Amino acid sequence: MKKNDLYKYWREFQIDSKKIEKIIIKITGLSKSQFFLLDEIDEEYLKEIKNAFYRLSNWEPLEYIIKNAEFYSLDFYVDSRVLIPRDDTEIMVDKAIDSIINYEWITLIDVGTWSSCIPISIVKNTNKVNNCYVIDISKNALDISKKNIINHNLEKKIKQINWDLLKNILSDNSYDLKKNVIITANLPYIKDNDFENIDEETMQFEPALALYWWKNTWFELYEQLIREVQQLKNIKNIDSLILFIEIWFDQKEYSEKYLNKLNLKFNIFKDNNWIHRCIKIEF
Repeated sequence: MKKNDLYKYWREFQIDSKKIEKIIIKITGLSKSQFFLLDEIDEEYLKEIKNAFYRLSNWEPLEYIIKNAEFYSLDFYVDSRVLIPRDDTEIMVDKAIDSIINYEWITLIDVGTWSSCIPISIVKNTNKVNNCYVIDISKNALDISKKNIINHNLEKKIKQINWDLLKNILSDNSYDLKKNVIITANLPYIKDNDFENIDEETMQFEPALALYWWKNTWFELYEQLIREVQQLKNIKNIDSLILFIEIWFDQKEYSEKYLNKLNLKFNIFKDNNWIHRCIKIEF
């Protein structure tokens, strides 16, 4: 089948040309330059390509279909067991790296790691991280995390913990924490049943465990994490501790009031869409 005919047919289903290209490249195994020169698509690939396009036309995210997501100019394996990395979160990586350069050595901890796109992006873009722990309550998520750690050759630097928030690190003295610690966390922060602000793809296909949590303040899980971070600072030999969290578009006011009540020093940063997205909290 001619490549141009395939494009013409699937554009009628409102499928973006870039998505068509990514699917064909993934299934055929061609490079971008080979794809550019391609005229005819072999019959052996057409059934799989057609199936992928049907999935896409039924709202399934492209990243789950091709099992790949780009984040911070890096490639990550993803499937429906984890959230799809989004460029909104890249502001957290930027700000964490900006903080890390001020220290000689640090321990990086990522809470609710899912695909581990945040810690891997940080570690790959700085040489100041001495060791890194990634934590998730979901064993399925840690399976995906492990794939990405191996794919990026970081098995010696990044260690996994299957636990809830910081409880394991707080109770176990075997973890090697440096005097400077940076914690990143992109926890569930969407109000239960807030379907008006969630797109169709996310509602149907992404794991609810990673999205919804809030019943009262919409900030409960972060409040619990902040309490545990305060405990960590008090009981471990840590000189400097910084926490980065990602918030929902309407949580700025509540988070400010909560952090001011605790007399914590913090800064709130906007993402690429000028939405207040990332908070840096110093302990």
